[in-house]
Amino acid sequence: MNSSTEQLQMHDWFLTLAPAHQALLVDGTALQHCAAGSFVTRRGEPSRYWIGVQTGLIKLAVYSLDGRGATFSGVPTGGWCGEGSVLKRELRRYDVIAVRDSDLLLVPTEIFHALMAESLPFNAFVVRQLNERMGQFIATIQNQRLLGVDAQVAQAIAQLFHPMLYPRTSAVLELSQEEIGLLTGLSRQRVNQALRRLAEQQLVSISYQSIRVVDLPRLREFGLSAL
Repeated sequence: MNSSTEQLQMHDWFLTLAPAHQALLVDGTALQHCAAGSFVTRRGEPSRYWIGVQTGLIKLAVYSLDGRGATFSGVPTGGWCGEGSVLKRELRRYDVIAVRDSDLLLVPTEIFHALMAESLPFNAFVVRQLNERMGQFIATIQNQRLLGVDAQVAQAIAQLFHPMLYPRTSAVLELSQEEIGLLTGLSRQRVNQALRRLAEQQLVSISYQSIRVVDLPRLREFGLSAL
């Protein structure tokens, strides 16, 4: 069994495909390692691949010429992203950046479109992905504009536990405060303060370079009652 087969078999949607479509993916999918801080793809580049995170954490973000930035989403282990740009064959509208060392699965655009044309299970998965991603982006904009810092940090952590988009997220997130800052656009100091207040309410527990979610339902609801 080659490495592509082993990696893809860890994703439930792959197991729903017909054998011929599984073989197409195995033959065409590339594995790529990206160091923390490196660009997976840049805004304005052709959308050559559908991107899966086998291990690690990446983010989707845009930056202005004067250095201001906005993060749309973090994508942890088990997540996929970029299907919208690949589907429309358009240039990337955002940068994809490795927040930490990450191993990625890259499905070429032509294989993605072949599966869309031939596989109902693949179509169903992509439609669910697009629907869930839209809801996630709407929530992100809402949170950034209407919530306080503590609630923004709580929601950024809770979003990594999305059961449809990120089914392999562990209860213990090996996330540093700096990485949470990269996902939220907040400073490390403000993230530290927010995490301490969330820990005081027994929503999370904090240790070196990791965060354990203690009460996910309450974390998801934190700050939303004010909206």
